[in-house]
Amino acid sequence: MTVALLAIFAVKVTSVIDVTTKTTEDDIQQTAIDAQARQVLRQIGFAVMGSHPSSLDPNMLAPLNQACLKYQVNLGISDGEVIWADPEEVALEEGRRQIYWSDNPDAADERRIVWTNLVAPYLEGEIPNGIDDNGNGLIDEKGLAFSISGSAISMKLTLERIKDDGTAITSTVETVVACRNMTQGWGTAK
Repeated sequence: MTVALLAIFAVKVTSVIDVTTKTTEDDIQQTAIDAQARQVLRQIGFAVMGSHPSSLDPNMLAPLNQACLKYQVNLGISDGEVIWADPEEVALEEGRRQIYWSDNPDAADERRIVWTNLVAPYLEGEIPNGIDDNGNGLIDEKGLAFSISGSAISMKLTLERIKDDGTAITSTVETVVACRNMTQGWGTAK
């Protein structure tokens, strides 16, 4: 009888350890994807905040949104003229679920850096139906969505990692950054 009780106890302890291990692994994966989503959004924010609002392309006002943003950064003033950097772009490459930064997009000497490969097809809670499903004021936004209000750029991002059992771990983050190059008298980007 003692052996039977010990066997039952061992099975119960093993089950508790398995559940605890799985929960801990899920928590670690969720923490990792949350950290990656915040880091990618921080990189995007730093990239675009040095731009001038007139250089933003396309200038999508809410409820419209775009998964790509082209912009130019002011390098300074020389002989009273603004010196603009080469055009830059942050965009979602949907087929590959990638967000990339590009210098001189669409040019022969374009440089690209991939910032993540885990972008969800649509923002968390959103489906492609022409309606604002997740109640954030935007319609049918992709896993990366930009919208503009004056000099403020609203950015929303959902990353998604598929676990071995087929379930998804997601993280949605959002922020607003302001274009910092607002000095009076500066010309518009070319």
